[in-house]
Amino acid sequence: MKSLIDKFKRSPLMKVVKEIEYRSPLRSHFFPFWDYMMTPPQLCFLCQCIESTRKSEGILLEVGCAQGATTVFLNKYMQAQGIEKPYICVDTFSGFISDDIQYEVSQRGKKKSYYGGFRLNKKSWFEGTMEMNRISRVKAIEADANEFDFKKLGPISFALLDVDLYRPIKTCLPKLYEALSPGGIIVVDDCNAADEYFDGAHAAYKEFCAGLGRPQQIMFKKLGVLEKGKPEGQNVVADRQAVAAQ
Repeated sequence: MKSLIDKFKRSPLMKVVKEIEYRSPLRSHFFPFWDYMMTPPQLCFLCQCIESTRKSEGILLEVGCAQGATTVFLNKYMQAQGIEKPYICVDTFSGFISDDIQYEVSQRGKKKSYYGGFRLNKKSWFEGTMEMNRISRVKAIEADANEFDFKKLGPISFALLDVDLYRPIKTCLPKLYEALSPGGIIVVDDCNAADEYFDGAHAAYKEFCAGLGRPQQIMFKKLGVLEKGKPEGQNVVADRQAVAAQ
């Protein structure tokens, strides 16, 4: 069967098929398309964080993984670099929960219509995406991040917190920071006060930094960074700024 498919792909008829796909309104599903909600420098910075924490004890954690595009990117980096650590993803796989939306509306003056995204998703689809990309280290957990007990996962070396809204960021940050290993890094996405939809992420990150008595470290316009007990010579933010200045 595979040989027949390969033969068809090399046939003149395939060019006709590709032309039909190109003219279709579904063209983005057939041709290369940037399907990330981060820029290339932002994704590269996440890879640098993973590299910087490879010797720190603990798992890698992604809270809010949507359909898994960033998960695939980061795990392909880990494969290329020979970084073998468990990678856990926690998500509702059904969009924002009603309590988090209600908080944005009632306490932060946002419109409910802002937060209908990410609903078209399923845990099985996410797991199928990992399988299709030959990624076996990722474990998906369907849960509300507000209620999830992160301590049961053990030490965390790197966490990407990408749940967008004020309430889950504020709830998760203390729990994640407590579980973070010495030398570990948390990156909070959407830390951009100018983002009308998701500025709650920045507000919660800003409050948490103030509570720790530490300055905010926001990289590439929206990645809020927290580092815990950095070993000598390890400072991913300072290292990145030094590279950017060259």
